[in-house]
Amino acid sequence: MTKRLPPAKRDDFGWFAGITLRWNDIDIFGHVNNARYYEFFDTTVVGFLHEADLGLGTGGAAMVVAENGCRFHREVKFTDTLEMGLRVEHIGTSSVRYGLAAFVNGESSAAADGYFIHVFVDPASKRPMPFSATVRNHLSSIQTDPA
Repeated sequence: MTKRLPPAKRDDFGWFAGITLRWNDIDIFGHVNNARYYEFFDTTVVGFLHEADLGLGTGGAAMVVAENGCRFHREVKFTDTLEMGLRVEHIGTSSVRYGLAAFVNGESSAAADGYFIHVFVDPASKRPMPFSATVRNHLSSIQTDPA
């Protein structure tokens, strides 16, 4: 049996975004539904990409999600303050792997953590295409050292 890794730590992330929880994020058990975390991941990544004027989705490269995953460490409730941490773990030629974590109420250990892989594609052919130096530089600004 593989030993479960501990939750991600706040200090391991270089960019943060606040997420406002909505009543419909909460399931019948009184906590944020597991599927919502993927929406939080997407919102965080897109927010980071749009922070810089990269021209994504406006005739340049488009992005598709190739893979994602999430581990849950503790529940998040409607009354919690949620902040998402983001880091870039690997930059390829046309893909990037992000690490993400959900932090509640200013805690240093993540309530949930995971990853998200984007592939940059040509909008017409839908085939992978290298991203620009501008995109690479923006991604590099929050890249972590490889483990």
